[in-house]
Amino acid sequence: MKKYIILAAIIMAVAAAFWVQQSRIKSLTAERDKYRSNTETLLQDVRTYQTKDSLNAAKVGNLELKLSEYKKYRADDAALIKSLQTKNRDLQRVTTAQMETINELRANVRDSIVYLPGDTVTTVLRCIDIVEPYFELHGCTTPAGVFTGTHINRDSLLIAETVQYKRWLGFLWKTNKIKNRQIDVVSKNPATKILGVEFITIEK
Repeated sequence: MKKYIILAAIIMAVAAAFWVQQSRIKSLTAERDKYRSNTETLLQDVRTYQTKDSLNAAKVGNLELKLSEYKKYRADDAALIKSLQTKNRDLQRVTTAQMETINELRANVRDSIVYLPGDTVTTVLRCIDIVEPYFELHGCTTPAGVFTGTHINRDSLLIAETVQYKRWLGFLWKTNKIKNRQIDVVSKNPATKILGVEFITIEK
């Protein structure tokens, strides 16, 4: 009877060691895959392209960071997010984009007659008005040659996330494990060029 108890204890110890070893291997494999994915994302340049409607777009991979890593490597963004009164435990993904907008302007100059306060003499100003879907410029030049006006620039971004799942044995049915994430950012303003995009997933 004592032999059976000892044998059972040995079997349980071996099983426990095997379970711990498998858990450790699984954890190391996940860390390796994350490190490899992050390295590839950091080494790749943001790929820019144009949609069928000739709108400017950019594609970028997913960067996985722990919250502590995000606070360390993206301190300014982390401080800005904190100012939004967002709880750190609720933070899941952060997307940033850098853009520039260049508008080629062309407009007719018109004369505008104004009456200055306290003055009975009319003043003629040279004015322009440009109104486009994503851009507006209104302003006049004073007799002294000073231009004053209002400039309005609008933009609209479409952000689409694509998830690719791992397949069983590499080619059979899909599993629930994520192989790769990518994000596409499209500017609906045809004059806007996307200079950079960063897509970060915060690990819990």
